[in-house]
Amino acid sequence: MTKQSLIQTVAATFNGTKAKIAGGAALLMGSAAAHAQVAGAEAAFTEVQTAGADMAGYAWPVATAITASLIGIKLFKKFANRAS
Repeated sequence: MTKQSLIQTVAATFNGTKAKIAGGAALLMGSAAAHAQVAGAEAAFTEVQTAGADMAGYAWPVATAITASLIGIKLFKKFANRAS
């Protein structure tokens, strides 16, 4: 069997009605399996959301301190240059 005839045989197999029905059934089963995993995914996203909110709560004091420090440094430089 040559390469071309093998390709034609495979194409004819996949283009048949039975193959289309099997493909549709596989798609239906795949979507059903994905839908069954929704509860686990919702729990995971809720956990990630909670962890993100906790981390944001920890980050605000640090971000405020850094911003205040940068403003303080700029003001110090400004007044130090005027004084000299």
